[in-house]
Amino acid sequence: MAETRSLLEDLPKAGSDQHLASNVAAGHLALVPTWLPLDVASGPSSNSAGSGGDGISEGVISSNALAVFMPSNAAIAGPHSGADAFQGNDALINQHPTEMAGIGGNGGSGNVAVGSGDGTNHAGTGGSGLFYGGLVSTEVALFAPVNTAVAAGPGATAHADQSNNALFLQGATQIGGMGGSGGDHNVASHGPSMSPGTALTLTGDFYAGHGGDGYFVGTMVDVSIAIFSPINIAIGAAGGSAEAHQTNNVIFDQGAVQIAGIGGNGGGFNLSSDTIFTGNHALGGDGVGSSTGSMVDVNFGYFHPINIAVPAGGTADAQQVDHVLYDQHALQLAGIAGHGGEGNLTDAHSALVDDILSFMHG
Repeated sequence: MAETRSLLEDLPKAGSDQHLASNVAAGHLALVPTWLPLDVASGPSSNSAGSGGDGISEGVISSNALAVFMPSNAAIAGPHSGADAFQGNDALINQHPTEMAGIGGNGGSGNVAVGSGDGTNHAGTGGSGLFYGGLVSTEVALFAPVNTAVAAGPGATAHADQSNNALFLQGATQIGGMGGSGGDHNVASHGPSMSPGTALTLTGDFYAGHGGDGYFVGTMVDVSIAIFSPINIAIGAAGGSAEAHQTNNVIFDQGAVQIAGIGGNGGGFNLSSDTIFTGNHALGGDGVGSSTGSMVDVNFGYFHPINIAVPAGGTADAQQVDHVLYDQHALQLAGIAGHGGEGNLTDAHSALVDDILSFMHG
């Protein structure tokens, strides 16, 4: 048979503990059967609405690219003969891997997390991004065109023309340990069913539109190697005539984008509300960015043109025109906290007066 308790037992008494929160807690426990274990009866609850998931990666992500292009153009004429060779080559070598790991999801918008006030309430919070390990990328490209004109003997004519256009796109995009951004228009608060005067002190944590944390521990390495070695040769033997013309246009675009340990941006126009609050508020807060380790970007561009004319008793004409553009750049970002949101409201005492009056007259 249930025990009947007098309400006078919970009223303040002279010479006794006047701590208000203790009496309130006792009032809650009186509603729970006394035979239940304490950890089951009073365990804090956690509530989440529209929060992004965490991204966790451990290990090594590796990318290895190799491209070889070696065109050859030759005109060889014997005595009293002629030979023409024309060749045009356009090479686009795109070696640009994208490696992403440990990325937290973005928080949603327009969510409401309602809790009892003892646990943790998340609404539209960005997930955390955790990466432990390495991101490794290597790109190797070889472009070696050969153009040859040989007039072997009297009356021989040889003409070889070669035109080469090469574009090397090398460099990785490596992203690890990024927190998701917080959402907008989210609300984290205690439950409306709690009657006035029964929960003056809340000890839980309220997060609304908070940016996720980004943690990176490890190494990012990107190595780009491009070799362009055009060869142009004209050989005129006795009584022969040889012409070799070669034109080369080359662009080396090498460089990495390396981003690690970036905190997510906080959302905007979020609300966290309660009465007297002893926990943590986070409204549109920026996420923590932390990076421990190293970032390495190595770019190697090798351009070695060869132009040879050999008049061996005849005539030889070798012409070579080369245009080369090297763009070796790197963008490295590490350990950067996110931006805080705008238009957020923390309301920790709006219902304080009403709760106190209701508790005194309840």
